[in-house]
Amino acid sequence: MTEIFQIAIAVIGSLGGGAIIVIVCSNWLAGIWAKRMLQNERALHSEKLESIKTELELIKQKDVTRHNDKLAIYRDVVHVISETLRELEAITLGKQENLSVEVERSFALNRNKAYGYISLVSSQEVMNRYNELIDFFTPLMYEGQKSSWTEMRTKADAMLNAMRHDLGINEGDITYQGSR
Repeated sequence: MTEIFQIAIAVIGSLGGGAIIVIVCSNWLAGIWAKRMLQNERALHSEKLESIKTELELIKQKDVTRHNDKLAIYRDVVHVISETLRELEAITLGKQENLSVEVERSFALNRNKAYGYISLVSSQEVMNRYNELIDFFTPLMYEGQKSSWTEMRTKADAMLNAMRHDLGINEGDITYQGSR
């Protein structure tokens, strides 16, 4: 019986020592593999992150360019509308009887240009407010209809507010707060 126990202990001891060596080697090898897999994952994620950064930069550039285009177009439209409002105000206040040929000509030419430019970059809301304003101005300019200065200014403010919203200026609508 003693011999059997000694043989069993010897076998277990020899296998146990080998098992410890195998476990230690496996643990070491697993650590190396884990580090390599982690490096590969980091490299893959770094590539994806760089790709996303590049795409984001392109989107940002397009957005900035589009915003600047809108701003330039809206400035031109405001110029045309302001010129027309100035003339209509003078007629409404009795300072002159008719539109000047120069302003009428500018309005006729630039309202169609402005329509095209606005349609390229704007929302439907801006188009609607612009069309309402032009449809309001046309009978005043060509058919001799009359209107109040307040009504003209209100229509112009509606268009300006639509442009402001389209540009992302969400600090409330502008309204005339004066007494005239």
